[in-house]
Amino acid sequence: MSGNPGKFFVEDTENTGGGTHDLQPDSGLRGRPPGEVDVDSTKTTSDWHSQLRWLSSNMEQRTDQTDLRLMTLDLLPENVMTLQDGVALTRSDPSRKWDVLLIGGMHTLVSEFAVLARSFSYLYESGVPVSAISPDAILMGSDRRLYIVSNRLQPKEEQDLDEVAARITPEVLLASHDSKLNESQIVYALAVLLHECVLGSPPWSGRDATEVADRLLSGVCLLDQSEVPLNPPGLKGLLRDSLAIDPARRPGTLKGFASMLEAVRDGERPRSRSRSGSLEPPRLWRLRVALFGVLLVIAALIGRFAGTEETSFDMSGELAKVMLVRPLPLHGEEPPVDPFAIRLFLRYELRARSQTQDPEVQRQFAWVSLRAGRNQLARTAAQYATRIEPGRPGSWVVMGISAIELGDSGGVIEIERGLELEPLDDFDRWSLVAGNLYLLRFDNALEELNRMVVTDSGDADLWFHKALCEMHMGDLKSARTSIDRCRKLNPLDGWNDWLFAEIAHADGRIGVTRETLEISQARLHAADSLALRTASLWDRLGSKKTANDWLKRSRKNVNDWQDIEWRRGGRIVLPKRAILFLGPPAPPETSKNTSE
Repeated sequence: MSGNPGKFFVEDTENTGGGTHDLQPDSGLRGRPPGEVDVDSTKTTSDWHSQLRWLSSNMEQRTDQTDLRLMTLDLLPENVMTLQDGVALTRSDPSRKWDVLLIGGMHTLVSEFAVLARSFSYLYESGVPVSAISPDAILMGSDRRLYIVSNRLQPKEEQDLDEVAARITPEVLLASHDSKLNESQIVYALAVLLHECVLGSPPWSGRDATEVADRLLSGVCLLDQSEVPLNPPGLKGLLRDSLAIDPARRPGTLKGFASMLEAVRDGERPRSRSRSGSLEPPRLWRLRVALFGVLLVIAALIGRFAGTEETSFDMSGELAKVMLVRPLPLHGEEPPVDPFAIRLFLRYELRARSQTQDPEVQRQFAWVSLRAGRNQLARTAAQYATRIEPGRPGSWVVMGISAIELGDSGGVIEIERGLELEPLDDFDRWSLVAGNLYLLRFDNALEELNRMVVTDSGDADLWFHKALCEMHMGDLKSARTSIDRCRKLNPLDGWNDWLFAEIAHADGRIGVTRETLEISQARLHAADSLALRTASLWDRLGSKKTANDWLKRSRKNVNDWQDIEWRRGGRIVLPKRAILFLGPPAPPETSKNTSE
């Protein structure tokens, strides 16, 4: 469900026509060179503000490839969130709830912070250093990207020390005189913001600067006290380095910090090197080398016995996230391919294929392969899993779906076999839902979802699929309740907006349907399949021209979406994909306008 990478849309809440401001934060600056104002030459706050305004006003003219996501917004629309809102929503369980707000969860968050690091590096080189970064200065775009709101940034001289004490470096907080900012201090400020996202608060916090300073001098931060393992695995070590009290231990540049964040995202464990520049005596150096060699031997021996199990566990946890990618596939619709699944497939393919005796890894890898469009590999991995654990439903369901995707209608037998088995974990339960949904058995899928929602009422994906099943079964009152709960848990998902509009249309609330489509345009751009379904809704509302516009947006070329059959509830059937002939074609339903 990838969006348009070149544009960021913010709904115009004051425009009754539902128009959008089209901001292009990555299109390139033209004219005045960005490095024309050197960091050392920015001596006054007026210079700082004028340069920032110039950068913001010239965003649309950028032609270089520099990462700079910068915008100016006086009032944020109600349906757009800042990072402060994201922290508030995820504070109770960050590792899990970021998976709800962002597809890819922590991995996507770390990747976006790498882009932010390059953006702040660009600002620093342009004469706009920032010593403290507040979470309300970072916008969570409807395309799931993070953007800097320029008019919410402040130069160091204008900041209230008590308010920003927890976000500035110890040397700035405890200094007796002003000094120029360097990049490692901005790295620290950005690391504080990332720490707040993954643990719920800054590493050192207090009511005022004095209290923060006392906690700093104690040397114990929240990161050291937390026993919760952070994912990706290398994130905790990088945060510890970036938040070091000693400036020499931090990453020296923002671009270097961005590269380290990307390495963490890809599963590596980068660490910052000390920049003290001191020379050690040769004897001490040789002793350290010898000690390092001994440690390598010990680590190799331990890893030989314990490493494989730990690696498999970590990999299985990563692969399991693909089961959360919505929506689950339905027979006859588009191929169930998702960009996040493709990224995980490319990252773990070789490791997963080498562990054919681990049924847990093979079950998860089978589902990842299916959502990455590698149906034959999905079937092979599922077969490995069923040979070892034939009583688990998940691998049978994946095996059957992948067979049908390959054109073999006999796969329905394997799905039926899986649906007869008892689930043992969440993967099995979601597999039962997926199998029933794929065969369009919405009543059976709803029965399983009702059991799951009793024990996990905070899962937005559960409520989304529950609302989908209830809508297809005609229980619009229950569907309306379920989608309202889903949108409250995850207010930034375009699929939620589409399903809300579909339910409103089926319920005859035409005014609500129109309003939802208008104010959610940005999120409905997030995927071609969403744009296609939006086109269908506008067509059923009688707006042919708007429907054609959305249909054009949903196509990469003129041959896409040819000869589509439309079914009730926004379901589509593509040519040569409905090999099971489940349900007759139906024309677009009509609805009468109501007072809503």
